[in-house]
Amino acid sequence: MWQVRVPATSANLGSGLDTLALAVSLFLTIKFEARVQWSMEITGHGAGTVEANHENLVWRSADLLYRHVEGRPMPNGHLVIDSEIPLGKGLGSSAAASVAGLVLANQLVGQALTLRELLQFADRLEGHADNAAAALYGGFVMVWRDHGNSLQVRRYPAPPLDAILAVPPYPVSTPQARQLLPNMVPRHDAVFNAQRVGLWIHAVTQNDWTVLRDASEDRLHQTYRAPLNPDMDALIHQAIASGAYAAVLSGSGPTVLALSDTSHVAPVTHTWQGSHHIEVIHTTLCNQGAAVSHH
Repeated sequence: MWQVRVPATSANLGSGLDTLALAVSLFLTIKFEARVQWSMEITGHGAGTVEANHENLVWRSADLLYRHVEGRPMPNGHLVIDSEIPLGKGLGSSAAASVAGLVLANQLVGQALTLRELLQFADRLEGHADNAAAALYGGFVMVWRDHGNSLQVRRYPAPPLDAILAVPPYPVSTPQARQLLPNMVPRHDAVFNAQRVGLWIHAVTQNDWTVLRDASEDRLHQTYRAPLNPDMDALIHQAIASGAYAAVLSGSGPTVLALSDTSHVAPVTHTWQGSHHIEVIHTTLCNQGAAVSHH
């Protein structure tokens, strides 16, 4: 039996729209055992709502890669999918599903593809290279397209900080949230964000968390997405006021991610729990990307 475990991810991190992401210690775990008959079982987040058939994203991803390498469909078996990652909440649940399927199939074809090739596959499937890169590589990642339009990634160790998630009860549609973004932005806003992406790289390479509040500020997407994320501004303000180094909209939302040292976890959590409809999850950042084992 093969097992693949993939972390949740938080993309954009304020200033780094479609560029920066962190892996977070909530996991999608799949188990696959070859059998004559095909079957699927879903537990955790998605049980009863996510399709347990050949259209499931984990299976579709695995089948796509297997067909690409072997020229025939993915073999039958029993697939168990168990997820700790809330769906539609800006924590990379779809990227985790794509990556899990790709990593599984890559094992079945003898690891024919490199990590970078797996990332390219995931990007074609989902179009969220930042989430997929963090799910595959773990840690803190930066993605970009080079002069030849080839997808590139650089990985850094995740900050040794606590991650606190404020998860509202409503989902946010990523395509709908992207439609709210303008095609053109003022130059001073573009400069503002470029400066702050530079601060992120400084912070993770120099362990300088004092700049994270500035690094996480944004003028390119969070404000425009506020209509779909009515709790965002208050949650970010409350986290910063309670001592967090940074607080950002996670992906397209609605989750807000706060980064804090251990001493400020309780104040941030207490403040957020004052909003009774918000689920608060205290976890860590994750340096381990997608991991596979055979039992």
